[in-house]
Amino acid sequence: MTPGHAEYLRNKVRPYGITVFEYLFMRENQQSACLICGIHDTNLVIDHCHSTGKVRGLLCGRCNKGLGWMNDDVRILSAAIDYLNEAR
Repeated sequence: MTPGHAEYLRNKVRPYGITVFEYLFMRENQQSACLICGIHDTNLVIDHCHSTGKVRGLLCGRCNKGLGWMNDDVRILSAAIDYLNEAR
């Protein structure tokens, strides 16, 4: 790992209260795949609960933004699933 990459990772994990080692461990456990869509990505983002600050796992940017747009609200996400199932 280059010094620049190490600094990038430190800055990436700092706001979430985890270490670079914890991030890399999570990424390895997930086989560099998003926990929602399964896409393999070496630049997974840290997903966390906005209420508790608890880190939930690593997601691709698209899935992380999708949860954010739905306000991490299970009711809204369930309604979206119902809508998609009914619209087929």
